[in-house]
Amino acid sequence: MRRIRPRFSRKERVLSIGGIGRLTRIHLHLRKQNMKPIEIGAFLPIAQNGFALSSNSNPYPPSFAELRDISRLSEEVGLDYIFSMSKWRGFGGATHYWDASFESFSLMAALAASTERVDLYATINPLLFHPAAFAKMAATIDHASNGRLGINLITGATIDEYAQMGILPENYDQQRYRYATEWIEVVKRLWSEAAVDHYGEFFRLEACVSEPKPLRKPFPKLVCAASSEEGLRFTATHADMSFISSRDIDTIKRRSRQGKALAGELGKSIKTAVPLFLVLGETQADADAYQEFLIEGADVDALRNMGQAQTAQSRKGAQEHGAQRLADSRQIYGGLPVVGPAERIAEVISDLAEDGDVDSFLLLFADFRQGLQMFGDRVMPLLGRSVG
Repeated sequence: MRRIRPRFSRKERVLSIGGIGRLTRIHLHLRKQNMKPIEIGAFLPIAQNGFALSSNSNPYPPSFAELRDISRLSEEVGLDYIFSMSKWRGFGGATHYWDASFESFSLMAALAASTERVDLYATINPLLFHPAAFAKMAATIDHASNGRLGINLITGATIDEYAQMGILPENYDQQRYRYATEWIEVVKRLWSEAAVDHYGEFFRLEACVSEPKPLRKPFPKLVCAASSEEGLRFTATHADMSFISSRDIDTIKRRSRQGKALAGELGKSIKTAVPLFLVLGETQADADAYQEFLIEGADVDALRNMGQAQTAQSRKGAQEHGAQRLADSRQIYGGLPVVGPAERIAEVISDLAEDGDVDSFLLLFADFRQGLQMFGDRVMPLLGRSVG
């Protein structure tokens, strides 16, 4: 391996395109002994073509058998949770990106019977279910999984998904966080009170009961992802964990600290999580070659379509972001792309946990079976985590 000379800074060692040398291995060994506890999960590819906008990635047509096997493998390699998104309309292109997908909550209910240990995070938009119906539905899955349910609450960035159903309230763009706030407050009351009377802006309940209550106390874990000031405050107020999505490591660290500071101002604590798209190789050269192979198959049409399907509130920013991604064909992944051998992956995770106070990492791969197995075999030991 290429030797890393002492004059390089730690940041240069972390982010270097070159190989990982003996100093990095020693640094990882010393760091993992004092590393904060972290959680690691798998972002299940429940929609067509997974999370790489490339015709050269695994196409992942919806298959319960495939997702069941990926979920079981996640347990086998020692991950803490599995996570599924909600998607009701895709983005076309050569890969038919996300045009076909499974429904998140019913999928996780089925996977509850196929797994034993991992937490199961399902995604819901409050528009789809009355809070009383959802409270009982979630409690049912929590019982079926023996208290392993987690909930990812979204307010809907891709408006076409819900407009096609005819369920959007008038002026939903301007009131979606008010709607979500009332919705989750009612749900939590139904999970904790014998009967609920509620007369609000969007919902009316009279002596409404919901039994049984969830097994997990006080409630199933709630996670949210937001970037606007209103969204960040909603997340800090109501969630247990905040997902941070960015392709810049320093931005992730800053947002993680900001989110925790905001929660602290509200008198509570919150965890932060980062989705990572891992391109793992035996060497840096192997990983770089695989990335170039994925880039060669980039689905530019699907990428462009993603920027045209946002809410009015976020469309301008989404289109600007989409233009940046189209200008850089390496930005074909969901999450922060990390390309390299196991040592590089472990170093980036350790750096984000240590310097950014990030608590959780959600893993994405072009090929989940191969990626998870290699992550468990090579990366987990470097993080001080046991397998199985």
